Amino acid sequence: MRALVAAGVVSAAMVGIAPVSASAQDAAPPAAAPALGGSRLWIVVGGGFSGARASCATCDRDGVFHRSKSLLIDGGIRVNEKVDAGVELFWVSSRVEKEEPVRTTFILALAQIRPWHTQGFFMRAGMGIAFVGNGIYNPEGPELEPPYSTNALGIAYGAGWVFKPHRCWTVQVQGTHHVAAIGELTTTDGSTIRNVIGNYWTAGVAVVLR
Repeated sequence: MRALVAAGVVSAAMVGIAPVSASAQDAAPPAAAPALGGSRLWIVVGGGFSGARASCATCDRDGVFHRSKSLLIDGGIRVNEKVDAGVELFWVSSRVEKEEPVRTTFILALAQIRPWHTQGFFMRAGMGIAFVGNGIYNPEGPELEPPYSTNALGIAYGAGWVFKPHRCWTVQVQGTHHVAAIGELTTTDGSTIRNVIGNYWTAGVAVVLR
C-alpha cells in the first residue's frame, strides 16, 4: 500500500514539473542573429572620365559640353549584406578652351544597395553639398562677378558592378551622375543668371576594400 502511495506522489510531482519546464523553455530568449562575416568597413577609391554640362533658365538648351577627369573616394560601414552607408568625396575639374579650370568638390551622405548580395550589381544615391570653384564657365555668356566660388546643393545617383564581391580586395566599375544645383550667379553688368545647374556624368573604375 505504501508503495502505491509513493508511486502516486512521484507521478503527481512529475506532472506538475512538466508544464513548468515547458514554460521555461518557451520563455527562453530567441537566438541572436548571426553576425556579419569579415570587416564592416567599406572603402572605395578610384577615378574616371566625366562629361560636364552647365545649364540655366535662360541658357541655350544645347548647353556647353566638355570632358574632364575626376576622383572618387567613398568610406563607411556595411549595414548588412545588401546595404552600405557612408560618405562620398567626389572631385572633378573641367576646362573649356584655354580658360582656368572649374573645380567642383562634392561631399555627400551616401547609400549603396545590392539587390542580390551574391551578385556584383549595385545602385547608389547621395545628397549633400557641392563647392563650385570659378562658378560655371560659359565661353559664350557674360563674365561672372567675383567671388567666383560658390556653394550648392549636391545630388548624385548611379549604378555599377563589383567583380567577385565577396573578396576583401576587389575592383568595381560604375557610372554616376552628379548634380550641383547652384541657384543664382551675378555677372559684371549686374544681371542675374537664375537656376544655374552643373551636371557631371562619369564612367570610372575603383578599388574596393571591405
